[in-house]
Amino acid sequence: MNLSIVVLTWNDWKNTIDCLQSIIKSNYKNYDVILVDNNSDLKHINFIKKWQNKEISCNNKFVNPSNQRFKKIIEIKENEPIKQKERGKKNIFLIKNKKNYGLTKGLNIGYKFSINNKYKYILRVDNDVFIEKNCIQKLLGNLRDEKIAAISPKILHGHLTETVWWSEFYMNWFYLKFQGTVNAKKKRFLNNKKLIKIKQVDAIAGACSAYNTKILSKTGLGDEDFFYGPEDIELSYRLKKNGKLFVNQKAIAFHKIATSSSISGVKNRTFQSTYGFLKLIEKIGTKSDKLIGYLYFILRLLYYKFIKQKEYYAGYSYALKKFFLNKT
Repeated sequence: MNLSIVVLTWNDWKNTIDCLQSIIKSNYKNYDVILVDNNSDLKHINFIKKWQNKEISCNNKFVNPSNQRFKKIIEIKENEPIKQKERGKKNIFLIKNKKNYGLTKGLNIGYKFSINNKYKYILRVDNDVFIEKNCIQKLLGNLRDEKIAAISPKILHGHLTETVWWSEFYMNWFYLKFQGTVNAKKKRFLNNKKLIKIKQVDAIAGACSAYNTKILSKTGLGDEDFFYGPEDIELSYRLKKNGKLFVNQKAIAFHKIATSSSISGVKNRTFQSTYGFLKLIEKIGTKSDKLIGYLYFILRLLYYKFIKQKEYYAGYSYALKKFFLNKT
């Protein structure tokens, strides 16, 4: 069962090393990592290479350091085929982008590479996510059911080890409501024995998610109108037309929460998130979704102006101008 693990990274070598360490410690054997670098500073890749050469180690409470490493790091072009003798050998195939394409396009480069090289399954692991050693095996066990399009593990956020996080969508309203489709609220549940092992959902949490490559290819990849943000919700909306979406609560991953996006600052992060949700409403929302959703963000803009939060106000203002007036 061949698998590509797509990891997108940008100027966050510490978390990327921890992520890679958690992957190499997995008890699943037949895979390759497709490491897509979104035009990071040179030192970023050099630190990852130092880790591979055992000159430095990871330092995370969820990932115990070890001497395990990948076979080698192979720099490769996005349209270059993998040699058969190097396939499924726990190599890192490093694709260096010429610019920062954002999360969605960056991931798409990894997905296309995986599809072109005929991997049966694709696992997305964000660089600030760390997986438990049996996580991959459990997710791929579920994907043997050809009717399942994608599946996420139970994702624990940072220090909140008693919190379950995934995109299990209900009809209550948060940012917006998609009537009869999905809702953008990421529900939190206490970690207790009443939760069933596996549950069908309306959308999966993109941060760590496994895909049936055939269904993903048929559905289409991530919508590149989203630099980052609710791209996983939009993709889930389309995936669900071609298969089922599940969460396996026995597969565990840890998430440090938007580390790479935080590097870009409050203003840019607020802009990208707000613009992303506005585009999401536009693309798959009903008329009432648009009325409520658009009004919500306009009111948020006024709220941040009132409380004099300049960075948030600037981010919302920029997003609304670009969306409604097409001004950049």
